Amino acid sequence: MKKSNAIDELYEWLNNNKIEFTIIDPEVIEIDGFGKVYFQNTEKSSYNSIFRKDKDGEYIFNSMEEPSVLMNENINYIAFKFGDNFYYYDMRQEFKLNILKYVGKRKPTQRSTEFVNLGVHTPFELLNGSFMPQMWVQKAKYLGHKAIGICDKNTMASCFTLQKECESAGITPVFGYSLTVENAEFKFGAKVYVQTQQGFRHLLRIQKAIMVDNVDNKTISFSELLKRGQGNVLVMDKYTPLFMKEHPDIINQLTAAFDRVFYQVDLSEYKAERIDIKVLEATKLYFHELYNNKHYPRPILISDCYYLDKDDAKNKIILNKIAEGAAHEQSDDQYFKDVDDHYAIFAQLFSSQWDVDKLFEECCKYTVEIADNATARMDVTKNYMPKYDMTPEEKEKYGTPHNMFNQLLEEGLQRLAPKDKIDQYRKQMEYEKYIIESTDNVDYLLVQYDTCNWARRNNILVGCGRGSAAGSLLLYLLGITLIDPIKYDLIFERFLLPERAGLYPADTTIIGEDILSSDYMEITLEGGQVIKIDRDAELIVKREGHEEPIRVYADELEENDDILFDNKDVVFTLNEL
Repeated sequence: MKKSNAIDELYEWLNNNKIEFTIIDPEVIEIDGFGKVYFQNTEKSSYNSIFRKDKDGEYIFNSMEEPSVLMNENINYIAFKFGDNFYYYDMRQEFKLNILKYVGKRKPTQRSTEFVNLGVHTPFELLNGSFMPQMWVQKAKYLGHKAIGICDKNTMASCFTLQKECESAGITPVFGYSLTVENAEFKFGAKVYVQTQQGFRHLLRIQKAIMVDNVDNKTISFSELLKRGQGNVLVMDKYTPLFMKEHPDIINQLTAAFDRVFYQVDLSEYKAERIDIKVLEATKLYFHELYNNKHYPRPILISDCYYLDKDDAKNKIILNKIAEGAAHEQSDDQYFKDVDDHYAIFAQLFSSQWDVDKLFEECCKYTVEIADNATARMDVTKNYMPKYDMTPEEKEKYGTPHNMFNQLLEEGLQRLAPKDKIDQYRKQMEYEKYIIESTDNVDYLLVQYDTCNWARRNNILVGCGRGSAAGSLLLYLLGITLIDPIKYDLIFERFLLPERAGLYPADTTIIGEDILSSDYMEITLEGGQVIKIDRDAELIVKREGHEEPIRVYADELEENDDILFDNKDVVFTLNEL
């Protein structure tokens, strides 16, 4: 009988992913900085499914060993192969399919050169890039990088998600953008990397110029690009050395317009020899004829990455075939490399006449400089949705937009809800209303209400469902949609999931109805606002000397206590008192 080599495959997987581990016995390994892992061999003939039913008929993970026994031996994880990958299950939590990567301690790189990956293409570059920003950030953190940059082609859609994930991981986000510049006389590719807030505003204008003003061929004119240089860095793409040599005047103009201009060094190998030759010839021209000329851009190491690891290369091929029926520029080399991977390519391609170490250090150095100067951020403390502009008649009838919102919903409820189910409809209305108010989307819904109802009054066709919005009862009551979501069992969370809007379950102070008691106290908030609260009202506060928030009565408040108010009250109630 042939001995199973499944455990050897696991060892190979861990080594390929450069994860430090120790073999404890034939079924248990210990991953440094992670813990002991039991290997479950799913190739055994007695094993037929990852899941099984328990005594109550619920599906649970089909462990070959009793979890409690393993955990008593300080083994908290079970590793198993599923498809082409290895995954792990943390027995202390509900089952989740966690890929066995970026865990524990990574084997140290041989080189200590600091480097920032600025070449990430996310799934927001539709049917080309893959893996959400959270995964790219996770790998950057695992590699010990202090920053990461995106460069999606013709879209800024991933910028907000990248910023959020980077802030959570404690690393710097760098907003980048790949584009094509086209004039009657020339055409070239480039990347723009944002440095300052002014640069970010310029990138927004670049996005508009490409995707709105020139949507047919999705390029930007040279004159428009020159207007958007301040606060930004420009990187000429890997194919441009001949263009730069033939157009030194263009390079001079770009150098004057942008904070810095660089040349992208990307030595990734392609499956098609003709593409490899094109890249290598361009790179050779740059280093032999332009590199030592101070009038031309300095080299920067930016390798375009469309998938996380080498074994994910099929992602781009599949996505390209879905998009166009064929894959283009196929490569197994466009993954998130570490500094050793990059250096190995340099050492292989540059001859002995070059000081490879010095050249490599320079190319990496500029990635760090761009990241260090990338101070631009999206302001997530403000809602940039335009405020609803009430007509004189609406002001007279409703007073405020918030009051108008509430009254329109009540009118819609009375008009549209079945009389025998009005309590059910009201409960759902109040739930959705709380989320809309807490996420400060009241004006957004009023604008949609005004737009849709005006269009219908003027015989302009409006879709009855409007996508996932059909799951919202509020939109139905306002006349934005015409489908009753309760009748058809549609889900509001498809329209707005609270967690996606930053509204996480939390223990907070909720301001109740008007107090009837005369036994109250006046509390002065930061900014000087005074509110009245019943002495027996319970408040949740952050207090100096306490690690966690504490619950106190109003008359127990101390100076400098930070009251944790419910988000709805922060947005509306406190401003309306």
